[in-house]
Amino acid sequence: MKGSISKRCKCPVEHDARGRRKSCRKPHGSWTFLVDIGFDPETGKRQQVRKSGYRTSDEAEAALAEFLVQVGNGQVSHDRQQTVEQYLRSWLLAKKDAGIRPTTLRSYQQHVDTYLVPYLGRLRLGDLRAQHVENMLRALATPKVAPSLGERIAKGKRRNPKPLSASTQRRIHATLRSALTSAKRKHLVTFNAAENMELPRAQRPKVKPWEVAELGAFLDHAATDRLGALFETLAMTGLRRGEGCGVRWDDVDFVGRVITVRQQLIEVDGTGVECDYCHGEHKQFQFGKPKTSSGEDRVVDLDQQTAGILLAHRFAQDAERAQWGSAYQDHGLVFAREDGTPIPPQHVTDTFNRLAKGAGLRPIRLHDLRHGRASLLLAADVPIAVVSKLLGHSSISITSDTYSHLLKGVGSKAAEAAAGLVPRAGRDQGLREDVRDHSVTIPDDLASIDTAADQEIPGQDGAPSRTRTYDLRIKSP
Repeated sequence: MKGSISKRCKCPVEHDARGRRKSCRKPHGSWTFLVDIGFDPETGKRQQVRKSGYRTSDEAEAALAEFLVQVGNGQVSHDRQQTVEQYLRSWLLAKKDAGIRPTTLRSYQQHVDTYLVPYLGRLRLGDLRAQHVENMLRALATPKVAPSLGERIAKGKRRNPKPLSASTQRRIHATLRSALTSAKRKHLVTFNAAENMELPRAQRPKVKPWEVAELGAFLDHAATDRLGALFETLAMTGLRRGEGCGVRWDDVDFVGRVITVRQQLIEVDGTGVECDYCHGEHKQFQFGKPKTSSGEDRVVDLDQQTAGILLAHRFAQDAERAQWGSAYQDHGLVFAREDGTPIPPQHVTDTFNRLAKGAGLRPIRLHDLRHGRASLLLAADVPIAVVSKLLGHSSISITSDTYSHLLKGVGSKAAEAAAGLVPRAGRDQGLREDVRDHSVTIPDDLASIDTAADQEIPGQDGAPSRTRTYDLRIKSP
């Protein structure tokens, strides 16, 4: 691999006796080096690196020698003169061709279109620095305080209506970091500008699902609705909304009373994606794999009542199929429209909100039925590792972080169980004479105990004349 240096100035070009161009001897202009680093494996075009701005030929020669050493060590990158936007678009196409999950691709696409391109898109990929990323995150956190870079360069693109949460900022940053990791691996950049950054701390929100009485009231109220069996299944299995809309009868085993989760219905553009059953296209949604790889082909057990409700639902669906006749578009789905086509997931959410309001219950999200199922399993002393597997979480830490609060009463039950493991002489062997009893029997009705204000008898000096405790059962002898 070779390189060359040359000088650029405004002087007229001169040639020597052999017709070669002569370098200007005057102390002005700048020196440049040019290196041919081979052919691009993707485009097949020759790649050349040119750097200028050196004052003398010695400086250019030294920079050229250092650059050739970096090329030999594999430390040289070449961004092909593309911008951040151009690279991010090609990165998304590569992700799509690699078979990334549609939901993940949709999230990446939203981050690129809404935030990364407006803020960073016009920068050259090789010129992107950590300061640019920090400025973007700062603008996303306070869009009403400081004018955003994206607002200045996007020419009229809508400004963020409100500051983004810490978790959303971290997801946007994770998308950029993943894209730049791929760029570094392809030697398009020498370093990842989004690595090792101070990010806002995000706390996992504490979910508040319905208590058992509220859940029972909702399921009783929803039983009269056509989608009542779907809500019963979601509440009693912990399936996600898309998984419930995508479950097929082939995935239900009534003998073993289990459901095998193999797919989900996703609200993304299904244009160009052929349906396995109708061989057509569903433009508003498509079938895809479950959200996580650990959730694929997982087996979820059914209780006897839920299995009976599903069986009754199948009989009702058979009646609808007979009524529609040849117009019925069978997709093999357990929960479908009257004509057999998939139910849009948003319609399921709207129906859930309507039924919850009609039952007079406090509003929660449809996804909170899944949280409620997890809390019920934990309240039934099911090990958290088993709960994580049943829900299809990617790691057990997600389960423990999300459901650390549990349902009411579970924490006190755990406290009693833990305290019972500690051997105590007075409790386990009978109270010895040399052991002072500090235990107190707490009545079920705490209201029966008089308050201190009612029992206090002040002395002449204003201090209570009795001991500090008002329960004669625990007074010192």
